[in-house]
Amino acid sequence: MSSEASMVKPDHWANLLWALGAPHIARGFGLPWLPSQRQAELSGYFSRAEVRERLASQLDSSLRRNDERKKTARLGVYFENLWAFAFAQHPAYTLICRNLPLRAGGRTLGELDFVVQHLPSGATEHWEIAVKFYLQVQGEYWVGPSIRDRLDIKLARMREHQLPLIRQPAAREILQQRDIHIDRQWALMPGRLFRPLGEEQAMLHAAINPETCRYWWAPLDEFHFHFRRQPLRWWHLPKRAWLADRGYRAAHGDSVDSLVETLRDRGLERPLCVAAREADRDADREISRGFIVPDDWYETALDSL
Repeated sequence: MSSEASMVKPDHWANLLWALGAPHIARGFGLPWLPSQRQAELSGYFSRAEVRERLASQLDSSLRRNDERKKTARLGVYFENLWAFAFAQHPAYTLICRNLPLRAGGRTLGELDFVVQHLPSGATEHWEIAVKFYLQVQGEYWVGPSIRDRLDIKLARMREHQLPLIRQPAAREILQQRDIHIDRQWALMPGRLFRPLGEEQAMLHAAINPETCRYWWAPLDEFHFHFRRQPLRWWHLPKRAWLADRGYRAAHGDSVDSLVETLRDRGLERPLCVAAREADRDADREISRGFIVPDDWYETALDSL
């Protein structure tokens, strides 16, 4: 892939709005999902033109400082940084703690992602948040591109460990010492779910949010066969462009043939997130998004189940 074609620069403000307003990838599972009305209130505030004009440069500076301090490119940390900025700047919230470690007897019990005060209600809230991208395997399983993560395991950990943590006696004592009294908890997990190319209309488990499933994955040859006659331009998306589906700045992009030729020459060692727009260079709307995976990815994913 040419350096120009692969040059995609994320739009931090567009990512902030996506982080605040994107739907959860799952429903139920015994988790206290943040209500859509609360999400709408958050994203609505930052959608105002005057708020963006006042705060966009502060967001850029805040993220740059975080990058310099943390020295990590993890997408989950970037996502948390967006939320930390929102809590600090939204008039309805006070950020009390972020990544609060709970330690007792020389061991770490766990960590609370966020503790905030919701000013309209006066409630102190514990939030556990995550942004996740999973590929469907064998119908019922959703596996991360790197195969180190799985949706059902992540949901179970959030339900059985991360949220109940504050009810452990040692954790309660630590919170009392810090004068933190949790009134309620929320779970938040936006992201995207990628289905095998051509199977996007198959039935889904009731707990899976279909709004988040309009995406595909495919080996390189299958990708080429499917899209070879469509007049699209393709971009390789760096991780910080996995969030918002518009707003990011991109060069002219590759044709499907050029992209496939480059990947064959270079070799595909790990799943590659790509997006397509119409061939019109001014087009800003994505037509398609998915993961091109190595030929052995599916077998490796099956072995991980």
